[in-house]
Parts: sequence; structure tokens; C-alpha cells
Amino acid sequence: MLKLFTLPLCALSLLCALRASAQNRVIINPDYVKPEGVAYLEPKRVELTDTATVVHLSTTSNFAPLKMWNIWLKADGKKYALRGGRRISTWGQGKPAYEKDETIPFLNSRGDTVQLSLVPKEEPFVENQLYEHTSLADSLVLWFDPLPEGTSQFDFSNDIQGISLTKSVQYDATPQNILPMPDVAPDKCFEAIAAMFPGKVVFIDLWTTWCGPCKWGIGKMTPIKKELEGKDVVFVYLTNETSDKVVWKRSVASTKGYHLMLPSDYWNKLPCIVEFSGIPQYFLYDRSGKRVLHQVGFADGSEQHFKNEILKASNE
Repeated sequence: MLKLFTLPLCALSLLCALRASAQNRVIINPDYVKPEGVAYLEPKRVELTDTATVVHLSTTSNFAPLKMWNIWLKADGKKYALRGGRRISTWGQGKPAYEKDETIPFLNSRGDTVQLSLVPKEEPFVENQLYEHTSLADSLVLWFDPLPEGTSQFDFSNDIQGISLTKSVQYDATPQNILPMPDVAPDKCFEAIAAMFPGKVVFIDLWTTWCGPCKWGIGKMTPIKKELEGKDVVFVYLTNETSDKVVWKRSVASTKGYHLMLPSDYWNKLPCIVEFSGIPQYFLYDRSGKRVLHQVGFADGSEQHFKNEILKASNE
């Protein structure tokens, strides 16, 4: 007689459940490498299933069209095509007045026509109204062909390399380069920060995580900061509570200098913000604590201008 070996029903059900959920993983805030010059994409969440790979990204459009072409994932030398996605746009403070849906065709890296759902959330323009923030904070939710089970990392086109599926960046501890809130009136904020570093030149950068020109300026200043290493120059980055906390903490970890997140009610009282209503803004204080430069916006060549002014302040 043929002897049959059977698996108990409960064990079989468990095995099927394990098989079905084997690829169901969610990676929050994965570690990654971003090539120089790519400033506006941040992977925040990756969902892995047997049927799709869903990538959540934050980006900043700053009124420019968000151009999406030839997007794919790459793992172990193989490309995985885009199937579709959503783009969600909100004003800097996230106060949409209405929402409209529009489906647009998109040609993926395999040559297939897929549909992208464009969901702009817009705040209507009111003449003579002062808009505190004028950049757009976007998020992308894109789904691709499923990655093979056991994949440890993948590339997002040529924009982000080595997105880890095994390592998440944790920000539980407060980094030592985060400054405490100065106990002064808003109009004394910058002088109080400069006074934290007596005898040093202090360069203060006002920015937010959703401001493309701000992040572009930070990137352009990176080689200048390296050139100034060893000199008595301190770089301080001030943002406010409209910044994405995960993106901000990643910047704190990767951007040399000191960082401070001001409460929104405090930030809104800063005279420079009320007067100019725009970011980025830059302030330079010499060794005596005197302000010697204030600039709104970052233009081509600003990094060399800032370098010259910093050196000038260092020598005086």
C-alpha cells in the first residue's frame, strides 16, 4: 500500500499565508544614495508585494512642470517598468481649497502606455492677499513591476541609487548639531544665534524642505563649505514647522553645520519674512557679531559671492 504523507490543514493554511505574505513588506524612510545635483526627490516609503513595488517619494516642483519620463526601477542589472502613479500637490502650508482629478497618458520605460492620475490640490489666488509660502510641496506614489523576493536594494532611474530594502534611517536620538530655541524676541533671533559662537563668522541660511531653491542653494554651498574647513566659520540652517520632519532630520544628519526648527508662530514674526515674504534668505555676521550681509534668494554665482564675503568677514 502506498503510504501518503499529508500536512495538517492548519499547517497548510499557515504555509499558504506565509507564501502569500512573503513579499508583503513596507520599508519606512529607507537609506539611499542621491547623486550630486539631484535635489528634489526623497524616498519615504517602499511597499513590496507579489504584484507590485510601490514607491512613495517627496519632491518640490516650485511651479515648474514635474517632468516624468523614462522612469524605472533597477535591481541586479534588470529594469522594472512603471505601471502608473499619482502626484499630489499642496501649497507649502498644505491648505488646499479644492481638488480635481485628471488622468494623463504616460509612456513607461517598456514602451507601454499607462495612465497617471494627476491630483493637484490647489489654493485659489486672491488678489492682494499675501501668501506666506509660494512653493509647491509634492508627493509621488508610483507603482512598478514587482521586484524579486529577496531583493535588498534598487535604483530609482538615475536619480536615486541604492535604495535599501533592509536598512531604514532612524532619528530617535536628537543630534548634537540641533540648536536650542533662543530665548529672545523674534527681532533679536539672528543676533542671538550669532552670539552663540563668539569670535566666529556665522552664516545663517533660512530654508524649508519643500523649497527647491533653498535646497539647490544648500547643495551649491557644499563645496564652498569644504573649501572653508579649518576657518572660524559656522553654518546655521533655520527652518520652520512646515518642513517635513523626516526630510529635515535627514538633512540634519547629512548637512554639516547647526540646525534649528523654529515654531511657526515665532517664524512668522521674523521681520525679514514679513518684509520680503520669500525664502531662501541668508545672513552673515562677522567675528564681532555685526551683520555684514543679507541676501534674499540664491542665484547663479551666489556661492562664490558668499565665499568672498565670508573670507572678508574672517579677515576683518
